[in-house]
Amino acid sequence: RYTVTMSIIVALGGFLMGFDASVISGVVGFIDTEFALTKIQLGWSVASLTLTATIAMMLAGPVSDRVGRRPVLMAAALLFAVSAAWSALAPDFISLVMARMLGGFGVGAALIIAPMYIAEIAPPEKRGRMVSFNQLNIVLGISIAFFSNYLILRLAQSGIVWADALGLADSPWRWMLGVETLPAVIYFLALFLVPESPRWLAMHGRREEALAVFARAADVETAEAYLAAVEHSIADADRTARVPIRELFAPAMRLVLTIGVSVAILQQITGINSVFFYAPMIFEQSGVGTDASFMQAVLVGIVNLVFTIAAMALIDRLGRRPLLGVGLAGIAGCMFLLSYGFGSASYTLAADVD
Repeated sequence: RYTVTMSIIVALGGFLMGFDASVISGVVGFIDTEFALTKIQLGWSVASLTLTATIAMMLAGPVSDRVGRRPVLMAAALLFAVSAAWSALAPDFISLVMARMLGGFGVGAALIIAPMYIAEIAPPEKRGRMVSFNQLNIVLGISIAFFSNYLILRLAQSGIVWADALGLADSPWRWMLGVETLPAVIYFLALFLVPESPRWLAMHGRREEALAVFARAADVETAEAYLAAVEHSIADADRTARVPIRELFAPAMRLVLTIGVSVAILQQITGINSVFFYAPMIFEQSGVGTDASFMQAVLVGIVNLVFTIAAMALIDRLGRRPLLGVGLAGIAGCMFLLSYGFGSASYTLAADVD
């Protein structure tokens, strides 16, 4: 129970990552009008976060090896909070992009360190399922971002006195971005309850502290066994000689490298991120109206969440390859259908429409 609780807290970083990446979907239409953006500027307002997230992903691992996993996660939580507040108050396009790029550092750090921490604290027999908490939280964050955007839009149009007093009617997009500050602050405070990773403690010679962390989740004998396995793993890593990069391209590694690179590329080239980042705009262009377009985005998030849970439940029963094949086939079919629908659509304006 203790280990699961700590893993759920840490996995909130995945929630914030998913929320931060997808909340912009409800914002782009408003900032396009308010800041009179060009198409390049509009695209950059979405993509700027991924640039700094990439940089953070390359730096987060080495930095966490030096200072610890928890401090990096706490820094990520602060970055999420500051980015959300700054984005909500941004007076111009440049300030908004800078705020989003700051949040990107938090996204990259959380994406790398949260699953790493969970893997290092989880018992070996439950590690796979517990690490999947983070992926589930990412998808949950995406879904909640869509729902939050829809709810704020409805409140902005409701005419409720307190909603108007808070400025929802004038600038709903600022509230869409700013609402993330609350879960980010909660995440930062909750991390004070989380101990440092036992593997990191063992790596730095703090054996008694590492044993104390394991002892909170198991009896002393089992905790000793867990720690011994960690120390053995660390010793093996220290003894492993560095090999030149050309070894990756040796005949024996060719198939493994091809599969690894192909799966990584396929995961990102599917085009689903375009749907997540521009969902309300895509649906609005189909002619359903602003309110309905935000509701359709919520449904996209719900479907994403449901099938993520289904995949987690089936992956050990059916295997990785069948699920990957079915998923990629479904993505390809849906993307072709989406492109065909927009390619063959005709847009007309009735004469009696104002």
